[in-house]
Amino acid sequence: MRFFASLARLAPDTSLQSQRAVQRNSRTVLLSTLLAIVTIGAFCGEARATVAMLQPARVAAANEPLQITLLYSADDARALTVTVPPTIRVTLTGAEESPQPLDLQREPGVPDTLHLRPGQFRKVRFSAPWPQSARGEVRIDPVGFDASPALVAINRGPQQDAIAQAERAESEASTPAQAAEAAAAVGGPTGDAMSPPGDSLSTTGRGVLAHVSYYEPMYIAFGHNGDTNARLQLSFKYRILMPDDLRSKAFLDNLYFAYTQTSIWDLSADSRPFRDTTYSPQLFYYVPDTGWHSPLFTRMGFAAGIAHESNGKAGSDSRSINMPFIRPTWEFGDLTGNHLTVSPKIYYYLGTSNNPDIADYRGYVDLLVKYGSPDGWQLATTLRKGTKHWYGSVDSQFTYPLAKLLGSKWGGYIWVGYFNGYGEDLLDYNNRQHWMARVGYSIAR
Repeated sequence: MRFFASLARLAPDTSLQSQRAVQRNSRTVLLSTLLAIVTIGAFCGEARATVAMLQPARVAAANEPLQITLLYSADDARALTVTVPPTIRVTLTGAEESPQPLDLQREPGVPDTLHLRPGQFRKVRFSAPWPQSARGEVRIDPVGFDASPALVAINRGPQQDAIAQAERAESEASTPAQAAEAAAAVGGPTGDAMSPPGDSLSTTGRGVLAHVSYYEPMYIAFGHNGDTNARLQLSFKYRILMPDDLRSKAFLDNLYFAYTQTSIWDLSADSRPFRDTTYSPQLFYYVPDTGWHSPLFTRMGFAAGIAHESNGKAGSDSRSINMPFIRPTWEFGDLTGNHLTVSPKIYYYLGTSNNPDIADYRGYVDLLVKYGSPDGWQLATTLRKGTKHWYGSVDSQFTYPLAKLLGSKWGGYIWVGYFNGYGEDLLDYNNRQHWMARVGYSIAR
């Protein structure tokens, strides 16, 4: 009986502990549920705005302000209120000038906050005068918001207003005919005259130094045919005067100095020497687009000047030539896609005392034929025909962007070359190279 009495006295206490435990658990579950509901509600109710920077016109008049347009859009299913800053900051980089910040003011009449309905967007413009030091092509990098940089060519010539207006009309045109009409209004070429796609004498890329750009292909490649060797070429050109109007065809405005160095590296020899190196400085006039148009071709470029080639050796191994030359270039098809380029370099020899018969093996014309696209594969072949017998050469180079093989972080191209004939280097201009295939890497093509 005492046992049952003791059990009866304990029963209420046990029930009270269970009830308290249940209450604690219930409160915990309730708080967790409320927290989850609040979190989900906040997440679902959060309206997110997308801010994008629209690309400015490629050509701008120096007497007009730099204008940047931001696009605010409500991408969620809820209304959105966004705060618009009174100013935005960008960094300008161009020519030899170091990067400099520039603050742009918000256009008048735009409130500090925007109320956007679901799916609605609003454009807000910011502007500031161009700095006096800004010349040529200028890179614009946004500061404080995520957007891609933009390239703008500043025109300071007498027709800057008309050219900038035509550029805006061309970019807003809905048909190719309207774009051509807008460009022809100021006598300018269609497309980007500052860095044209598929340029036969240079690449479309531009570095921070606006005066310097690529010239001939730059690469290093290795091959084996009896001995192991490499072929290395470095080349660049320098625009001596950067004109206020980048579309100018004036002589001094388009005068270039160029330097190309090509070496044959003997890797089979004990000391691995450079068997021969050709040094070639040049001074020439060059325009990528003459403005002459025809139903037969898309664009015509032109270059003319004088080139020197020598191997820097003395005695019987010395080779040296001077060549005045002209080089028209015709391009056929869509310049942004696969298209054909034909570019004959016609020259004459001055001062060939060390190699008077070089024309017998090399001739007077280098015929460059290319096919491919600026962002895809390209096959470029240079043909030479000597004045005697069947002397001459074939030099073919196939390139393909590494970014398409290994990802966007990679730059340059995979390079595959083939040479057969006379004159791969100056030292052996009269010795036949039956064939040589190489594989390597190219910086520019």
